Amino acid sequence: MLVRYLVANMLKSQAEEAVRSKVEEVVSDQVRHVEEMKQGREMPPCDVAIVFANHLEATGVLDQMDGVISTQCDSFVEHAGRWRGRDVIVIEAGETWRQIARAVTDLINMHQPNWVVSAGFASSLSPQVRKGMIVMPAVIRDTKGRELEVGLQLKNDSSQRGLYTGDLLSTPEVLATPAKRKKLAAEFNVEVADMESAVVAEICRQAKQRCLAVRVVAEDVDEKPPELLSRIMNQGSVAAKFGAFSKGLFTQASQLKEMWDLKSQAYKTSERLANFLAGVVRQLRL
Repeated sequence: MLVRYLVANMLKSQAEEAVRSKVEEVVSDQVRHVEEMKQGREMPPCDVAIVFANHLEATGVLDQMDGVISTQCDSFVEHAGRWRGRDVIVIEAGETWRQIARAVTDLINMHQPNWVVSAGFASSLSPQVRKGMIVMPAVIRDTKGRELEVGLQLKNDSSQRGLYTGDLLSTPEVLATPAKRKKLAAEFNVEVADMESAVVAEICRQAKQRCLAVRVVAEDVDEKPPELLSRIMNQGSVAAKFGAFSKGLFTQASQLKEMWDLKSQAYKTSERLANFLAGVVRQLRL
């Protein structure tokens, strides 16, 4: 997933700075809040908890929330506030399945939300599923063959209206190239993939917690990464990746612009997801 890789490896410091700035705005309240969390008291109210992997994917929702208070918790970054008349917790759970499992477990134990929503970006594995489409699966699968029924049961006849309701496959692998996406599609006979929803759904199943997934397709099946990004991805070490990026910064300005355009597109994609999620959150039965 091109955007996922970009966020994880190139823009992470910016996300951390954004979170740090939010926390500094309310630093005195946050110190008190963290101490009370340790004692299990005064949790922010939570009708709906929305799980994102990282800050960029969550940006569209966070920009629409009111009274946001951000907290660095032990296993995730939390943003609590009001959205569409509901008390909402948004968390940034991390990039790996282990991080996501721990974050969702802690989230449920701390806040006991009425609903948990796995949200964020997805990759198309089929020409029929295009960038910008919303994904609301009735079934979430993983690469080990497990299947979980989740959320709202919708008919799979709505793709022409920009809504895909077929199966969603979760994979821990970054689907950075068309070849990887097509291989996954052929192996599992599925049209859309993400990197978190199966983990979120499994933790919710174990906790008997209501759960659904709402994703947005961030890249088409044949979409290729910018040349500079491909070069960075092929480097074996962090130092080598940074070296490739630094070289590109000074010698390949046009390719660097492609990467920043990718980031800009990601923000717009996050906004599209937020606009759809707003309607979903408003309609959930608590």
